[in-house]
Amino acid sequence: MATLNKYHNDSVTNMTAALRRRWVALRLSAMRLAGIGKTSQAVHSLLGFLAVLFSAVLTAGKKGYGLLQDLADHASTWVDPLTDLLGKALSEARLVVLRLRSRHVQRDRLIPAMMLVTATVMICTLSFMGVGLRVTINGQPMGYIGSKAEMENILANVEDRVSDYLGSPYSLNLDVAYTIGYNDGLKSVSEESVSNYVMSGLSNITTKYVLTVDGEVIGAHESKTALELLRQRMLEASTTDYRGGKVDFVQDVKIVPMGSEDATMMSIEEMESALSGNSRESVTYTVQSGDTVSGIAYKYDTSVSAIQAANPELVAEKIKIGDEITISASIPTLSVQETVVEEYTRAVGYETIKEKTDDLYTTQSRVKQKGVNGEAFVVAEVVYVDGQEQSRTVLEWENLSEPVDEIIEVGTKQPPKKAATGRFMRPANGYISSRYGYRRSMGDFHTGVDFAGPTGTPIYASDGGKVTYAGWKGNYGYCVFIDHGNGYTTVYAHCSKLLVKVGQSVAKGETIAKVGSTGRSTGPHLHFEIRVNGKHQNPLNYIG
Repeated sequence: MATLNKYHNDSVTNMTAALRRRWVALRLSAMRLAGIGKTSQAVHSLLGFLAVLFSAVLTAGKKGYGLLQDLADHASTWVDPLTDLLGKALSEARLVVLRLRSRHVQRDRLIPAMMLVTATVMICTLSFMGVGLRVTINGQPMGYIGSKAEMENILANVEDRVSDYLGSPYSLNLDVAYTIGYNDGLKSVSEESVSNYVMSGLSNITTKYVLTVDGEVIGAHESKTALELLRQRMLEASTTDYRGGKVDFVQDVKIVPMGSEDATMMSIEEMESALSGNSRESVTYTVQSGDTVSGIAYKYDTSVSAIQAANPELVAEKIKIGDEITISASIPTLSVQETVVEEYTRAVGYETIKEKTDDLYTTQSRVKQKGVNGEAFVVAEVVYVDGQEQSRTVLEWENLSEPVDEIIEVGTKQPPKKAATGRFMRPANGYISSRYGYRRSMGDFHTGVDFAGPTGTPIYASDGGKVTYAGWKGNYGYCVFIDHGNGYTTVYAHCSKLLVKVGQSVAKGETIAKVGSTGRSTGPHLHFEIRVNGKHQNPLNYIG
């Protein structure tokens, strides 16, 4: 019995020792499981992540974009260590479960061990749950995105796709919201999903066509055809003198499609009124040949007083070619330019060559060879703006005939005392009783100038020359004709007495006759004429 009891006691002692060893091993395993990585980087990073997440909840009103970056920074430090933690935890949990399966383990130890395993699994699960930026568009969940910048890039690409679809620029008007949270099964946001969502609402988008002048918006209208017709109608109305060339506006007039919120709608009538108006601008005008201040004012639809006010130093009667005048001009909103290719013939001027000759006096000259213009065929591009020629560019030039130079012989001999000087003097003293031109009182055209004076007043040769006629000549009565050369002839009529004869040379200022009233005359006077190549001229344009 004593031996049996001793065996029993030894067995109990051995079993108790075995149980004690197993329990110590189980407790150590559990302690290692519970203490895995308590000083590791993973645990510290996980605690940091939970702190940031808690802060994001408290500051959700700020949309948490900065906190999201903190989360991303923490994630880079705890994802890999937690992966290692999970491997170690599963290994230790397996040992715990195997030991718990032993029938010798007390039941009151099972619950704490299972809780420890559950806590470990939860920690590992949390480490792999997705935390990101949740995106909604107009309240519609679209998924998760890595960053706001990534989403903005997707929206920009979608905006370009919509613009291509419409054929005109278009700006997205979307309510995009961002929140931080765990991924609950939504996919990542993709450009395709956003594009499909936007495209589904394009039925509500309308395209407007905008008319611009030099880039400035005039107005918008739904119908491109209506704007094209307006443009064509105004172009035709502004073409006052069509020459068969290419016609267009000087300004850059365009009709372009634009997004529905980019311009204010206008009626065709309102746009036509705006395009038909004028604006006043200051321009600098250079005086040309034949210009007058009144003519310039008329050309620019202004007044002489307005030009004078803008140019205080201007003397209207003394403007000359090349002067610059500042003008407040009425400039039309639209000007029409017509480009025409013109073909025509034009004269090619000849040159005048002078040759010296000893056969003539220095006061004489004669044409040795008459000049003849040449002719050329010209093709030119001519630009007209509002009917006025602006430029002419010669494209082709072909001489059809060459010009012939004119040769004039000029005398080198010194003239004798009685030769013509080429300058005329007053032929008699006295007042002018009748001028050159039409006379209402007589009902005729007066071909000379009358110098009234007493009978017998001396008559002088207006210039040197040769007497070609001296005698009675109808209505002229007694008269003298003097040839001064170069086609010039003077006539002295109604004389009372002649002092020269035909063929005689006379000097300038020499007395040739006396004043009288012979022929058709109402009283004593000298009727004086100057003829050039047989045609009457106004003597007062020649005598001093």
